[in-house]
Amino acid sequence: MTAQRVPYWWSAAGAPTSPPQTPLPVEVDVVVIGAGLTGLSAALTLAGRGKSVLTLDARAPGEGASSRNGGMIGGGHRLSVDAMEAQFGHATATRLLREAHVQSRRYALDLMEREGIDCDYAETGRFRGLWTSKEYDSAARGLERLQALIEIDAWMVPRRAQFAEAGTDLYAGGTVYATHGGLDPAKWVAGLRAAAIRAGAVAQGHTPVTSLARSGRGHVVTTPRGGVRCGTVLAATNGYTDAALAWARRRIVPIPSYVMASAPMRPEMIATLFPKGRMVAESRERHCYYRPSPDGRRILFGGRAAMFQMPGWFAANELRSLLRRVFPDLGEAEISHVWSGRTGFTFSFLPHVGQLDGIWHAMGYSGSGNAMAPWLGHKAACAILGDAEGETAFRKTLFPTRPWHHGHPWFLPAADVMFRARDIVANLRRAS
Repeated sequence: MTAQRVPYWWSAAGAPTSPPQTPLPVEVDVVVIGAGLTGLSAALTLAGRGKSVLTLDARAPGEGASSRNGGMIGGGHRLSVDAMEAQFGHATATRLLREAHVQSRRYALDLMEREGIDCDYAETGRFRGLWTSKEYDSAARGLERLQALIEIDAWMVPRRAQFAEAGTDLYAGGTVYATHGGLDPAKWVAGLRAAAIRAGAVAQGHTPVTSLARSGRGHVVTTPRGGVRCGTVLAATNGYTDAALAWARRRIVPIPSYVMASAPMRPEMIATLFPKGRMVAESRERHCYYRPSPDGRRILFGGRAAMFQMPGWFAANELRSLLRRVFPDLGEAEISHVWSGRTGFTFSFLPHVGQLDGIWHAMGYSGSGNAMAPWLGHKAACAILGDAEGETAFRKTLFPTRPWHHGHPWFLPAADVMFRARDIVANLRRAS
């Protein structure tokens, strides 16, 4: 079987398409650059409160990472609780954690219900497999600290009991987050796009923004199809930020994540590998994540197969090898789809909402955007409206750059080698 080079999700939801092109308006209140989960959520809020909104995307709306990810939704944080408290103080750290773990997820679920978005959401829980016993002990302490600050339904699972959560003995135990879940990301972003258009927003695909310029108290947004005057611009491009937003491009590191879908399997096999239907992620440098498909017939498996763009056949081989290590008894699984999408990492490992050069932005989800992107798109929209609801702790995070990062991530191949070396060292320590 030759694997298709498109996301598995597009087989059910359809490949993202652009709305019919219409003449661009001469002037609008807000131009949103990027029609993924962030931009469409912002457009929905802005249009719903009476603003004229034009959402532009260089691709079809939703064609980026919003419809290409692994389809997991929940919460999380990449910095430890101690590091967050040291950097931001107790009160702000607590707010950041509450938004990341609780409020963003609730907002996404409320949005699904309010707008009638059927995206195969299921609250399956997520198991995070820990690579070493040392990581297990550290994670247990971290969970205790987290639960002292916010209400989160989670517990540690020792190695002897992990087979009940994921059908592998690869890990030294792990953590279960009970309220995390799975969805079809292509249906999720398509539903959000439909909601934004119903509210009155205009969405146009294949209309890249080529330049931005100040004009009086507003801006002129230039595209190959002409220019648009607006009072406010919101950049919602994350891992697809390009040269037109040079200041943001220097602050975002676009890292590809590769995903594959297996050919259909017997449901009994899937039930053995995923006894509780959990989403699964792991702590090692490869950052593999995997889950059953919504219909319970396939394995969807993703990870950091490389930190730079590689051919599809190479990604499929890398991911198949990783899958074999997780589930040795599975044998040589047939692959039906393999694809990639660009995540947007920040140097602070935290998302950020704010203004630079007079332009609003919401981005930097660092691999966890299905809940955070709609949440912070909404928050950015409320801030643009001058509404107190726009207050978020993610306006207090940092959005730094580095002197050696000028937009093109030339350093990623070297970083890939470094992470592979760290992975080898971690494996050796684990073996000893």
